[in-house]
Amino acid sequence: MEDHPELGRTHLELVRQALKLAPAGVLATLVNASVLVAVLWQSISHWSLIIWFSITLCLTLQRTIFLLKFRPASISADQSAHVDRWFIAGTGLSGITWGCVAIFLFPVNSPTHQILIVFVLCGMVAGAAETFAPILPAFTAFALTALTPLAIRFLTIGGPVYIAMGCMTIFYIGLTSFIAIRINTVNRRLIEMKEHFAQTADERAIINARLQEEIAERGRMEDSLRDSEEQLRLLSSRLLSTQEDERKRIAGELHDSIGASLSAAKFSMENVIAQMQKGTPDPEPVNYSIRVIRMAIDEVRRIVMDLRPSILDDHGIIATINWLCDQFQKLHSHVFIERQIDIGEDEIPEHLKITILRIAQEAFHNISKYSGAERVKVLLIKVQDTIRLSIEDNGLGFDLQSIYASKQYRTGFGLMSMKERTELSGGSFVIHSEIGKGTLVESTWTPAC
Repeated sequence: MEDHPELGRTHLELVRQALKLAPAGVLATLVNASVLVAVLWQSISHWSLIIWFSITLCLTLQRTIFLLKFRPASISADQSAHVDRWFIAGTGLSGITWGCVAIFLFPVNSPTHQILIVFVLCGMVAGAAETFAPILPAFTAFALTALTPLAIRFLTIGGPVYIAMGCMTIFYIGLTSFIAIRINTVNRRLIEMKEHFAQTADERAIINARLQEEIAERGRMEDSLRDSEEQLRLLSSRLLSTQEDERKRIAGELHDSIGASLSAAKFSMENVIAQMQKGTPDPEPVNYSIRVIRMAIDEVRRIVMDLRPSILDDHGIIATINWLCDQFQKLHSHVFIERQIDIGEDEIPEHLKITILRIAQEAFHNISKYSGAERVKVLLIKVQDTIRLSIEDNGLGFDLQSIYASKQYRTGFGLMSMKERTELSGGSFVIHSEIGKGTLVESTWTPAC
């Protein structure tokens, strides 16, 4: 059975069926034994009847205890063989006690009582054909031991009638055995079909569960894709808007500062030319024009530094980060900036340098605008093969969940810009913040970047 687990399960179910039906057999034994003793009381020795009934009663009690100990639902596959053997033994002993009726309690001179015994024993065997059929050896043990002594008794008495009754008893044993075999076969097939359908149902349930998981996963992926598309659309829209805003700002600065300076220089130079034509040149307008042109040059440098600091191309990202910290501290003198830079310039890929700068600029912008921090820690290091940029402040902080759920996160440009810049350059971006405990933004990149 260990090599064929399906046979073990079938046998277990047959044993459970037999245990479920066995109480009816025990009850029938008590009732028929009581009736038989009552009817034979006047024809057979009382002591013989009492001894036989006592043995039957003790055996019935033992079978009852056995059935109480091994309830159908509590039987395991490992116990089924053990229960099977004891069940066969119990039914065999019960058959022997009923077979003793034809040997010790047979009324030789009373055909009426003989017919009653035949009726009781054949009835017990007929009931056993259904009750003990799940365990076929149990039925065989009961039927043979109960009816064989009766058949032998009839054949030994002799005479046409008794010989015919003996042959009919033998035929009855074969007939009930055939019925029991058929019942056992049907029960076995029903159990096997039930097991097959249960296995099929389990397989279908597993397949359905997997399909549900795949559908749910696909739904999550589609939702994530839609969110990514929405974020990309908003980012693209925001980029275009920012680009236009930047153009507008640069145009305004060129018009208001450089344009005004160049116009003043133009007017001053025209005044000089007019004075020279009159023959009374004055050097002061020339000096004024020089000062205005210098101011215009400084303004151009400032605009260029805003667009892309020349220090990044001339001296690298480390010097640029230090310059950014110095500029921030000049504007916000109450903020102390702690710097920890432990990485070589040549260890940072060229395409990451502008990304690191923009993330740092955006982080400093958020700190100055929202955090109210008094202390900022800037960290740019390389741990093993990972480049790490983190900027931490001790400011007001905020609730991350509410920010993520708000429209401001999707339509705003700060946090999403840092995240997109990091991920588009092949890195990972995380942010930690808690109200009253400050904020930490961190971007990391691997060598594959």
